[in-house]
Amino acid sequence: MKTGLFFLLTAFCLLPSVFAVEVEPTRLELKIAPGQPVSGELQIANKGVKPVEVRLSTGPYRFLDPKLKLPSCQDWFRFEPARLTLAAGAATAVAYTVTPPKNLDVDTAGEYLGAILVDQYPADQPDTAPAAGKKTSAKLTIVPRLALAVYMMVEGKERVEVKVGKLTAEKLASEGGGIGGRAAAPDLLKMTVALKNLGTVHVRPSGAYALFQEDGHLYHAAPLGKSMPLLPTGSMTVPSLLPLPPAGRYRWVLTVEVKEGTVLQEESSFEVTPEGDVVQKEKKG
Repeated sequence: MKTGLFFLLTAFCLLPSVFAVEVEPTRLELKIAPGQPVSGELQIANKGVKPVEVRLSTGPYRFLDPKLKLPSCQDWFRFEPARLTLAAGAATAVAYTVTPPKNLDVDTAGEYLGAILVDQYPADQPDTAPAAGKKTSAKLTIVPRLALAVYMMVEGKERVEVKVGKLTAEKLASEGGGIGGRAAAPDLLKMTVALKNLGTVHVRPSGAYALFQEDGHLYHAAPLGKSMPLLPTGSMTVPSLLPLPPAGRYRWVLTVEVKEGTVLQEESSFEVTPEGDVVQKEKKG
């Protein structure tokens, strides 16, 4: 047991030194047209203290929501070179070319997704199998992999449309009392907004909310922050937490910016009862 634990701790401590390769940009977002290749460069640097071999390939986009099925562009890439060796501290540029199919215009999709895979091998890693009958000792090699998300938007088909769904407010009760004489954690107010992407390309919604008391005074305001990519046909919920306000009626106003110049606003009302419960008010109409 102690030996196994020592091995795990040792491996964990060594992992940070293994990830030596850095790539810029960290993702690709390009506009494409049918049959028109697009070229660019990836800046690859070896921040480690040993030489490494870098191999580039492509793969599918990793969807957080397994129900989403969107078209792929992983077969459109070519790298020059697709394999290289970098000395410690060295950096270089790798050219890529994206060649979309000529019949792209007959498809209704406005965006294609994929991933650029950057694998890091030891510079002395053999890539040939041992000769028949020759014995080799077992060797475990950790191959770090960077996956850069790729978003290919088709010119003329980029439609941005996001629907702000229901706003919900609820109480999150604290768990038990304080420890060691400390005061118990306060109850929380959780406010959640649902967003749905009805457009043809991904967006990264941002925004802010304001909480007003019944007399119109501003009680609290805060940014929502930049969200994860909201993909076409995808949905997400964005939560906000704050200490439970005093008893009273409140109006929650939410502002969402889906892209520069496109702002959506929605509001909801709720009441915090003297007993500390949160009662959502049904929106009329």
